[in-house]
Amino acid sequence: MKQICSWGYWSLVVSAIILSPIVVILTLPLAIGIGLDVFDASGELPIVLALCIPIAIGLLRHVSAGAALRRAVAYLWARAHIANVANLTQAL
Repeated sequence: MKQICSWGYWSLVVSAIILSPIVVILTLPLAIGIGLDVFDASGELPIVLALCIPIAIGLLRHVSAGAALRRAVAYLWARAHIANVANLTQAL
């Protein structure tokens, strides 16, 4: 009985992996359509900007040069810290 459950779980995982690109591909035009409907329904640029700017800022913070630099510095610091710990353990 355990094998049947295991195979069932694995089949669900494989199905999710296979279907996820399809869901992403179909969701993107839907999101664009909803966004265009918001632009069309509001008719006022300040209202649309007030709705969209926080989302754009949140997305751009992950792609900005400052964020990439912070990630690179954090990565290098962690690598140096791991190297120091390895050197200390070898010295003991």
